[in-house]
Amino acid sequence: MTIELETLRAEFPSLVDPDHTVEPQWRAALRDVPRDLFVPYFFVPLPDRPGWRIVESPNPEWANRVLTNRPLITQLNGSDEVAEALRRGATVEGWATSSSSQPSLMVLMLETLGVHEGHRVLEIGTGSGYNTALLCHRLESSDIVTVDVDPAITGRARARLAQLDYHPHVVTADGMQGCPVHALFDQIMATVAIPRLPQPWIEQTRDGGTILFPLDTRNGGGLLPLLTVNGDTAEGHFLPDYGGFMPVRQQKRHDAALAAFREVPDHQGTERTTVLAHEVATDEKAPFEYFAALFTGGYDQMSFTPSSGGPTQTWIALPDGSWACHTTDTDGTHRVRQGGPQQLWARIESLHWHWTNLGQPQRHRFGLTVTPETHQVWLDDPRSPRQWTLPI
Repeated sequence: MTIELETLRAEFPSLVDPDHTVEPQWRAALRDVPRDLFVPYFFVPLPDRPGWRIVESPNPEWANRVLTNRPLITQLNGSDEVAEALRRGATVEGWATSSSSQPSLMVLMLETLGVHEGHRVLEIGTGSGYNTALLCHRLESSDIVTVDVDPAITGRARARLAQLDYHPHVVTADGMQGCPVHALFDQIMATVAIPRLPQPWIEQTRDGGTILFPLDTRNGGGLLPLLTVNGDTAEGHFLPDYGGFMPVRQQKRHDAALAAFREVPDHQGTERTTVLAHEVATDEKAPFEYFAALFTGGYDQMSFTPSSGGPTQTWIALPDGSWACHTTDTDGTHRVRQGGPQQLWARIESLHWHWTNLGQPQRHRFGLTVTPETHQVWLDDPRSPRQWTLPI
C-alpha cells in the first residue's frame, strides 16, 4: 500500500464525520474497514456525451474518490462485462445497477437502526460488501446475513469479506423474500429502494425489532421509514434525512421523461403559466419534493437546454404516459405544457396547495403503517385523522 493510500485511509473517518458525531463504535469501523478493498473500480459518466468511463486502482483519481464521502457506481447494466469492454476502449451507455453507497448515509442508517452487540441483522442488497463489513466490525459475523440477487455480486463480496477474516452468511436470493432460513432478526436494513415493504420482512423480524429501508418513489423523495414490528404490522416515522438509493433489480426501469422528450411533438398538450418553479418538485433539497414524490408515486425527470438557445426544458413523466414540460422565460414567468392520461403538473400544484395548507410539514412529521392489507401514511401520529393510502 502506498503512503498516499495510507494517508487517505487515516483521514477517511474525519471526511465521513467532520463534526465527530458518529458513535465511537461506528467511527472505529470507518477507521478499520478499508473501503478501497471493496471498490477496486467504479464508473463515472462522461461529461460531454452519453456513456461511462471506468476508474480503477492504482489510478490516483481512484484513490482520491474511493476514500471520500461519496457514492460510487460499481456495476452497469447488471453485467460484469461492462468493465472489460471499457478497458478495451469500447463506448458503453446504460444505467447503474449496483453501487457503494455514501458512507455517511450508511453510518446514519446503522446508528438509527439501533444495531448492538448480540443482535442478528439481515441486510438486503449486498452490493460491494462494504456495509456488510461495517456490520461485521461491530457484530459477530455469524449474526449477519446479507442477500443479493446477483451471484457475481455476492461472490465478490464474500471473497473481499474473507480477506478481513469476516465470514457472514452471504446469500444469493431474491431479497424481497427476506431470508427465512436464518430468521428471526432483530433488525432488517435495505440498501436498495423498494416500492412496498414485503410482508416476509415483517414476519422475519422479532416483535420490537426494527426495519429501515428506502421507500422507492421512482428516484424521488429519498424517503427512509424506520418501522418497529408488532405482530404482522410495522409502524414508524420517516427519518428527517434524504436517502437516495437505486431501485431493487426486480423493479422495471422507466425512462418516461426521456421518452416524452423524444416522442411528444412541440404542439402537443396544453400550455399555460404556473406560479411554481420546476425546482419545487424536482430538487431533492426542496422541502416539498418528497411530498410530491410520495403522493404521485414518483416521476421520472430530465432537463435539456436547446441548441437554439431557448429556455431550459425540464420534463417530468409517469410510466402511464402522463408528462409535463416546464420552462422559465427570461422575465421569470414559469410555463408548463402537459398531456397524457393525467394532468401531472396540475396534480403537483394541487399537492403543493395541500402541503402548504398542512403547514408545510417536513418529512420527519410523516409516518407509515404497514399491514398485510395496506400501506398507510399519516401526519404526526398513527391515530391522526390526516391519513393517506400509499398509491400503488
